[in-house]
Order: sequence, then structure tokens, then C-alpha cells
Amino acid sequence: MNHVSPMVLTGLVIVAAAIFFGRLAIQHWRAQRRSIVECLGFQWDRRCATDLLVGFAITTLVMLAIFACEMASGSISRGPATAAAGMPAWKATLIMLFAAPEEELVNRSVLLSGLAIAFGGRTKLAVILSAVAFGLGHLANPGASAISALGNTLGGLIYGYAFVMTGRLWLPIGLHFAWNFVQGPVLGFPVSGEAMGGLQQINDLGPAWLTGGSYGPEAGAIGISFRFVVFALVVLYVSLGRNKDRRREFEERVASAPVERTKPT
Repeated sequence: MNHVSPMVLTGLVIVAAAIFFGRLAIQHWRAQRRSIVECLGFQWDRRCATDLLVGFAITTLVMLAIFACEMASGSISRGPATAAAGMPAWKATLIMLFAAPEEELVNRSVLLSGLAIAFGGRTKLAVILSAVAFGLGHLANPGASAISALGNTLGGLIYGYAFVMTGRLWLPIGLHFAWNFVQGPVLGFPVSGEAMGGLQQINDLGPAWLTGGSYGPEAGAIGISFRFVVFALVVLYVSLGRNKDRRREFEERVASAPVERTKPT
């Protein structure tokens, strides 16, 4: 008799949870007579392009810093790109252009929002639980470990915080896409255990606990340390952006009862 792998089972449980809490969230928003598209975080306003670009800039700079630190420590070396290093750059880019919005939609728009509604508007708890689910959801990837789950969970916390504080998906999408894109197709690191090509070839000299080994920087001490730099920069950006009104929108969306809105006189 074939047994289901614990990693596969974990992934199935997370998908089931996303479906359950997503349905709960949609029912809640319909009862509030809200736009589902806006509640999912796809509302566009004049600050959204800035969110997207700032998110891209933050994780681009941080990933370059991770590369510089690993080079300086002697834990990696670089060489010319080879055909065997992974898939073509155009294919990896297309995959990431789809994957980042899709993962943010599932893990933030659907799961995080549904959890916040289920727990009576307890946003912090929802961010933590959805981040843990995000970390565990990557355990089926090649080379995954407890350390990689920690690194991905920290990423989930960052993206969840960015989503809640802006009420939109654009900042987390920018952060998520650039982290993966610069990591793989640009610098040549593995991305969550998958070879994604690169403009150069990264030779991992170890130790794996420092670099992340075959999984990539989010499973190593250097990459994990820089997750906190990303978080600090996101907090700084959000605090400078005067996002109280957008945070309030999110809180209203997940409130346990419809919020009475005063009509203009």
C-alpha cells in the first residue's frame, strides 16, 4: 500500500485551508456588499505603482547584498552561465511573473483575509498563521528543510505585513517577485530548491547552513538574516507612506460585523 508523503499531505491541507477560508472571506464580503476584487487586494490607486516599484527595489537591493556577503565570505564563487544551469531566462521570468501574484492571491488575499475574519478581526494572528502555512507549503520543494521553512515563514510574515498595512497586493507582489527573480534568473541562485538559470553560474562552496545550499539563500543564515533587513525597510516605507486609511480599509474588510459608513451630506 502506498502512503502519502507527509510533505504532500501538508500541501493538501494548506490548499484545503485556503479554499475553506477563501470561501468564508467571499461570503463575508458579499454580506457586506463589498467589491470582491477590491477585497482581494487588486484595487488600484495612484500609490499602487509606487508600492510595486518600491517592493521590487527593496528585495532587489537586499538580494544583491546577500550575493555580495556570500562572495565576501568565500562561501560561493561565480562563473559563466552554462546551458546546464537551469531553464532559459525567459521561461523562468514567465513562471515568476505568474507565480508571485498567484502565491500572494492564495496566501494573502484568500488565506490571510479568511483567517482574520474567522478570528474576529485578529489581524496579527492571521498574519502569523498564514506565514507559517506559507513556510510549510514549501517543504515539498527539493532540498527543503526546517531551516528553509523558517526562511519562507519569515518571507510570509513580510508579505503578510505589507498586505495588511497597504490593503493591497501590489507591495507584496513587488517584494515577492523581485526576491525570486533577482535570486534566480539574474544572479543564478536556486529558487526554493529549483534551478532557474541565471546570468552567471553560482558555485556553492558551503557550508549549507550559511548559504542555503541547493535550496537557495532563504535556507541559509545569511539569507535569513537579510529577511529582517527587508522587514525593516518595508516598515520604514509603510510608515512614510501614510497608509492609515488603507490599513483601515483592510480592518473594515475583516471586521466581524459590517462597518457603518456615514454618507456625505
